[in-house]
Amino acid sequence: MKEKQTSKPAVVPMQNLNSMISQNLKKLIAREGLTQKELAEKLGIAAASMTDYCKGRRTPNIEFFVALKNLYDISIDDFLTKNIQPSAADLSPREFYMDPNQLITCRKYCGSYFVYYFDTGKYKGRDTQIPRESLQYGILCIYEKQTSLDVPEFGCAAVMSFNDRDSAEELKKTLDSFTDPSQLVDYINSNHLHTSYFGNFELSQEHAFISMHHNTTDKALIIFHRVDNNKPNYTGGIGTINSVSKGRERMPVVQFLGISRYPLAMSVEEIHHSLLLNYPYVKAQKEAQDLIRNFKALYLGTDSTMQGFSEYQKEIIIQSGLERSIRKILERNIFRYGKISGRDDDEWYHAIKAASIHEPAGDEQS
Repeated sequence: MKEKQTSKPAVVPMQNLNSMISQNLKKLIAREGLTQKELAEKLGIAAASMTDYCKGRRTPNIEFFVALKNLYDISIDDFLTKNIQPSAADLSPREFYMDPNQLITCRKYCGSYFVYYFDTGKYKGRDTQIPRESLQYGILCIYEKQTSLDVPEFGCAAVMSFNDRDSAEELKKTLDSFTDPSQLVDYINSNHLHTSYFGNFELSQEHAFISMHHNTTDKALIIFHRVDNNKPNYTGGIGTINSVSKGRERMPVVQFLGISRYPLAMSVEEIHHSLLLNYPYVKAQKEAQDLIRNFKALYLGTDSTMQGFSEYQKEIIIQSGLERSIRKILERNIFRYGKISGRDDDEWYHAIKAASIHEPAGDEQS
């Protein structure tokens, strides 16, 4: 008589296992309202290890899962093999309509920010303004809305077009004093109607989107890199804004824009430089050799075919050669569009981190 064969459980590939653990860890962290660092401390492991687990880089040992089970009464089997979805009973009505991890990340952006950007109203093809004249300031506020259906939504309000930092700092202090978003919106409507913008804040998988409107005359779309980490707050970043330029010639414009949650101990020139991005890299060895060769031929007689020119003609030849060289360098280096790279965003973050005044401990991004 043949023995009855029992099927062995399927072996889960290590990559899939790590991905499942990563997803379930993130959901557990969001459900408990913790950061990765806080959960690591509760379990007695290094924060770097928790980061690796949450990103699916490493597989935790059995002691990790036993500690997790004892602390949060989870099923280890389910945690390793199932995509755990939080039930409605575990969440508030507001949280039930949004992925908990997404909701936690959105809330990291809530607060007020200084805004730095360039004045495009006077630009008519040539920019001759010095940094102190061209740099503009504003205040951006992101807040969680109270909706009739109690579904999570995030709004934003901004006051733009300050010519000096002091005015922006005074407004930020006032707006930070409001605990209710409706009070903040009412204050802006009453005191800064002509320079105010209102709209919505949303997150995608990789980016943060701020869409705003100013009465019926302008709309603006701001795009930042999405920051989702184990820090309690978003500190700031650099992105692009597409809007209508102010001034007599109201035209579509896209430019770089930076925000920071805290004041910056940077000069106007330093902020101006940080926002320009993509400085051309100039290597003019060939152009210099051409210029020297023409100069020798015209003034030292090294080329018999270039003899007999008047001084005025020589000057024109040198000038046209120099202009041609400069034009080629510019054509090779000028960027055709504004694109924020990860390196640009990282450099801006480190610049504002080093220059922020009175930044509370722990409120920084990795």
